[in-house]
Amino acid sequence: MKKMTLVVTLLMFALLVTLNCSRKPKPILEEEEMLKLLTKMQNGIEAKISYTDFSKLVVESKNMLELLKKAENKNSCFFNAVNKCYTSFEISKKAWKLREDALTEKRRIDMDTTLSFSLGFAAVSLAKANECFK
Repeated sequence: MKKMTLVVTLLMFALLVTLNCSRKPKPILEEEEMLKLLTKMQNGIEAKISYTDFSKLVVESKNMLELLKKAENKNSCFFNAVNKCYTSFEISKKAWKLREDALTEKRRIDMDTTLSFSLGFAAVSLAKANECFK
């Protein structure tokens, strides 16, 4: 009888652990806000946002990332992905400015390539961030 009780208890424990681990994590408020902001930036790029507006969004996302760093219970998968996304947008901002200020066609092409690569990496990182809660 003791063995049967022990087996049933272990099975119930294993079931509870499995159910708790299989639940998808829910984003905290800071994570939701960061995701909205980065999505807004991505949509802005696709809609041909101006450099000035993009720069403002980069600054806003930096501030939001700082808040997220301080948040408790943040999802590490999400944080790493949005940190990479933010960094890519920051590099994009610099490349965009250098492209506009370029004096030679070669430099303009180099910065255009950097901009394209950085924006592509930001899009991939944003997609990864979205996957962290599925």
